[in-house]
Amino acid sequence: MRIESLFTPGEITESTVKGTTVAVIDVLRAGTTAAYAMSGGCERIIPVATVEAATNLAASLDKTVTLLGGEREGKRIDGFDLGNSPLEYTSDVVKKKTIILATTNGTRTISMGQGAKEILIASFVNMRTVVDYVAGLDEELLTVVCAGQDDRFALEDAVCAGMLIARLSRDNDVDLNDGAQAARLLYRQNEEAIPSLLKNCEHGRYLESLGFGKDLDVCGRVDSLRVLPIVKDGRINKAKRPRRK
Repeated sequence: MRIESLFTPGEITESTVKGTTVAVIDVLRAGTTAAYAMSGGCERIIPVATVEAATNLAASLDKTVTLLGGEREGKRIDGFDLGNSPLEYTSDVVKKKTIILATTNGTRTISMGQGAKEILIASFVNMRTVVDYVAGLDEELLTVVCAGQDDRFALEDAVCAGMLIARLSRDNDVDLNDGAQAARLLYRQNEEAIPSLLKNCEHGRYLESLGFGKDLDVCGRVDSLRVLPIVKDGRINKAKRPRRK
């Protein structure tokens, strides 16, 4: 398998994702939140790129089973039911619900990868499940896309990408592009310090300043959830099981 890593969504082109398997990483916080929502039993998540798209879609759906979630500048959007904190997406809130999710970086990145065969949502919390799934694929190429922060490099996403690549490299013959090699090196330099990395990276410090310090603890709980959010036909559902070669 060849693994290519892109550090920002601005590197996405039609040729880099079309017909391939893509793993999107947004550690702080959309990827982690999606995993928590799926673990809490939500029916599906509909990722959208803009607030307008979210509110327009919500108007066409059954309000009794639909929740609006998302953020701008890290804060819950006015009029939305939920923000982008994984701690909000508990079973008693999201079970059997459809969640329309609009975030600054994560859902926008997902929308840019819609030409892919399938899009996996990866984060530290569900890394083991992502690795198991990818290892069972009969694919020649995996593209790992970091959502970044406002189209800029985000250290936490790059390190998470490196964890995925390092684990896949253990038992599989892989060919890495320069981005994937760099991500793996970053992970190896930080693998014993994920919690402190999240507290000290730029976006982590910003979230801390907004009062979301507990989110950083949650987002750093490696392998804490056995769930894989997977995007097909513009909807995020829970993958049932890894596909085997």
